[in-house]
Amino acid sequence: MGDGTTGTDSSGDIILKTSGKPGSCAALISPGAYQSDVIEAKLYFPSLPGKSGTIADWTSFWLTNAAKWPADGELDAVEVEPVDATNAVTWHSGTAAAQYTASTSSFSSVRLPEDSPNLTPGWHTVDIVYTKGFFAVYYDFTEFTSFTSSKVTGDPLNIYFTIVNTPATSSIEKQIGSPPINSDTTPTTYTVHSLKIWTFR
Repeated sequence: MGDGTTGTDSSGDIILKTSGKPGSCAALISPGAYQSDVIEAKLYFPSLPGKSGTIADWTSFWLTNAAKWPADGELDAVEVEPVDATNAVTWHSGTAAAQYTASTSSFSSVRLPEDSPNLTPGWHTVDIVYTKGFFAVYYDFTEFTSFTSSKVTGDPLNIYFTIVNTPATSSIEKQIGSPPINSDTTPTTYTVHSLKIWTFR
C-alpha cells in the first residue's frame, strides 16, 4: 500500500506523509549520487500517538545505490527500527550472499559506539560525513557514532528520506524478527526543512 504522499507546506518544507494504512509509505530520493561529502539535513521526526518520546513509523535518512546494493554500500544515518522503536546507525556492504553489517543496534555482531544521546521526536539536524574508509554521523552537531574500515566503500550513493507504516504481517515479522511496535493507524508526517551538501576537495 504505497499510498503515502510527498509535497510542501506553506513554509516550503518538504512533507512526507503516510495514510496510516499498513504498508503506507513515502520517499524522497536524490537524482544525484554523492561520495566524499558532508550531507546535512534539518528534519522533524514525528512522535507515536500516546508515546511522546518515541519516533513513529520506520522513519529513515540514508544513503545507498539501489542498483548496486549491497556492493556499493548503504549507510543508515537514521533508521527508527520497527522491531524496537529505537533509532540506529548501520553500514551495509559486501554481497547479497555474504553481507557485511556494522551497527549501533544489538542485532549486529559488529557494534558501533553511541557517543552521544540518541534521537527523539521533534526537530533535529543530522550530519553525515562519508568518504572511502570512513563515515561519521552527528546529531545536533555532536558526534553520535563513527566507523573507520575498508568496508566503507566511498562509492557514489543517493540520498533517501523514507517513512513506512510497517504492516504487522507474517512476512514482515519474519523479516524483522518480531511484530512492529512503532507503527500506528494515524497518518504520520515526516518533514525535511533543509538539505545541504559540501564536497571534499
